[in-house]
Amino acid sequence: MHENYLIENTINLCSRELNGKEYKNPNFYPEFQNKLKEFKQTLLDKYENKEGFVVMRIFDGEFYFLDCKKVGNVSKRHCSKNLTPQFIKPFKEGCYKVDILATQLYEDKLKHYNKLFPDKSFDLPMEIIYGLVSNKWLLKTFKNKITLIGGSEKMKVIKKLMEFPEYKEYVCNDYFIDYIEVPERYSCDNTDNLIKEIGKKISKSNAEVFLYGIGIAKMAIAYKFKEYKNALFIDIGCGISALAGTTSINRPYFGNWINYRLKNYDYKNMDQIDFNINKNENIIYLH
Repeated sequence: MHENYLIENTINLCSRELNGKEYKNPNFYPEFQNKLKEFKQTLLDKYENKEGFVVMRIFDGEFYFLDCKKVGNVSKRHCSKNLTPQFIKPFKEGCYKVDILATQLYEDKLKHYNKLFPDKSFDLPMEIIYGLVSNKWLLKTFKNKITLIGGSEKMKVIKKLMEFPEYKEYVCNDYFIDYIEVPERYSCDNTDNLIKEIGKKISKSNAEVFLYGIGIAKMAIAYKFKEYKNALFIDIGCGISALAGTTSINRPYFGNWINYRLKNYDYKNMDQIDFNINKNENIIYLH
């Protein structure tokens, strides 16, 4: 990987990126380091000015969904309904309405992105968001100002982990203000109801920064978050899994992340995606 794509205090063990031609070529995306600096400054400026600001990531799961294809865990996790052009329309429209739309720098996936959005360039490599979670810049910068929005099981686990001083020190926060739960299954089925429920909780929260990871449903609802509060809303994706101790260290820029987990806790109801407890996933058990 060329130094152009390095992010301070992170390790990238993702084989696709270590070996990918994109990341060996500084000219594939020469703006990477400038985008990193600009993004951090933009977040600070929006926070200081108390402006509503929504950042959202999309990648192959979202791309296939917008193609009306149920690939991967979509049928199991995200949506029980048939994917038709009419059904996916609000999801695609929502991608145009966020303030920053991010995706990953894989050449083949960028072609897919451009096919879906020929009239909209992406705003940010989403690797940058991963890096700013993994090196804890987001957690440190907005310490004790954060509410989390994520799957119900992950919210329960993070809340329990926050009872341990060692974990609180690791995530650089004495507390998260609120934990807003979304269903672990089929959150795409009725996004009108979903945004109403989430919106009520956003309105009541005293947080100034919301870190969210809610799956494909975000495309239809994330842009509406700032209608409920002038705050930062940042889609950290697998960063929510990282906080819950269930992200693979082979995720981009999470190579040195420590997965804090609860001893003797039953994780079977949680979607752990690519986490493999039998491999070296930098696990520390708390009990």
